Amino acid sequence: METLILSCIQCDDDFEFSVYEQKKYNQKGFDPPLRCLKCRKNKAKKTEALEKRKFKDKKKQYR
Repeated sequence: METLILSCIQCDDDFEFSVYEQKKYNQKGFDPPLRCLKCRKNKAKKTEALEKRKFKDKKKQYR
């Protein structure tokens, strides 16, 4: 196994997928990442913000 260079589907930048990361992903049964670390973090922030908004909307409906 060797370090792979993958291309991010969101920003088209190349990023390294290290041997250590590959082993971690394989142990957990995950597919290789499609996004670079920066885009993965941005996606997580957007998802978290959306969940908070949904919760606030549900809370307003109960009043």
